[in-house]
Amino acid sequence: MTTYVHSLKTQEIKALQHLHRQTKEANVRSRCEMILLSREGVSAPQIAGRVRFSGRTVRRVIERYEAEGIVGLSNQARPGRPPRVSAGYLSQLESLLEQWPRELDLPFSNWTCENLVVYMAQETEIVIGARQMENYLKAHDWRLRRPVRTIKHHQDPVQVEAKKRATDGLSTGSKQP
Repeated sequence: MTTYVHSLKTQEIKALQHLHRQTKEANVRSRCEMILLSREGVSAPQIAGRVRFSGRTVRRVIERYEAEGIVGLSNQARPGRPPRVSAGYLSQLESLLEQWPRELDLPFSNWTCENLVVYMAQETEIVIGARQMENYLKAHDWRLRRPVRTIKHHQDPVQVEAKKRATDGLSTGSKQP
C-alpha cells in the first residue's frame, strides 16, 4: 500500500521548507524531506531509498503528519525513567568545579569524580555513580584540575637566572677562561 500526504496548502509547504532549513535536528529535517517528497508524488518506497529510511518509517511519518500536522515531525520524548540530574544540579556542579575543595573546608586539595559525587549527594540529595559523574563532566567539556607540582616558590630568582646563563654558555660550545 502506497501512502501519500494530502494536498498541501502553500502555507504548509512554506512552513515545511522553513523547518527543513532551520532545524538543527537531523531526524526532523529527514521527516520534512519525506513529507515534501510525498507531496511531489514520490511513493513511500522511493522516498525510503532517497532518505535511507525504511518504507515503513516513511509511511509512519506521513501518517503522523496527517494526524498531528507539522508538530508531529518533531522529536518526541523517549520512554524510560526520567534523568535524576536536573539543569539545576548541573549548574551547581559547574559552579562547584570553579572552587577548590580547600575553600569549602574539605579535607582534600583536588576534585575527583568520587569526591564530587559525595559532595553533590550531600548538597542536593541526588546520588549518582562516579562513572556517571565522569560522563557528565565529559559531556559538558568540563575538566577536573590537576595539581601542578612546582618548586618555584622555593627558588631564588637571582640564582635561577645565573644558572640559566651558565647553562646557555655551555650549550653553545663557548669556553669560559
